[in-house]
Amino acid sequence: MSFVHKSVWVQFLITVFIAYYYGSEFAHLYSTEQLSDDNFTSLLFSTAIQLVILNIAVHTIVALLSNKDEVEQERDERDILISLKGGNIAYNMLSTWVVFVLVSLWATSLENARYYFDTLSGEFNVLNILLVGFLVAEILRFSYQLFYYQKGV
Repeated sequence: MSFVHKSVWVQFLITVFIAYYYGSEFAHLYSTEQLSDDNFTSLLFSTAIQLVILNIAVHTIVALLSNKDEVEQERDERDILISLKGGNIAYNMLSTWVVFVLVSLWATSLENARYYFDTLSGEFNVLNILLVGFLVAEILRFSYQLFYYQKGV
């Protein structure tokens, strides 16, 4: 398994963990009626910090445990093609998601757009929906890349 392949695995697992963490913390805030703009901002900040720290730490560990030649090896055509295939599906999903959000905003106007979370402002509701779409797109991208690494291109 190449270092690039291992890196995709690491990114996939970290993204699934971040999506789980974000979803469970958001659900906890909502169920305990603590969901507010300030608490949501704190959740976003802690999620971003965890994402950065986990990526740096886990990629460093994987690089230290990998063969030196494997780490120094350049991405080949296969890696690039697999990355493009994963990016293509993620782009299509995310652009569809954004169009859905824009149409819903157009249909309801931002002031009336609550998206089921009355304690959050309209802007933070939209941000939440866009973030969920981004996380789903990233998980989809890494899933497709792992599928093509397994299947072959």
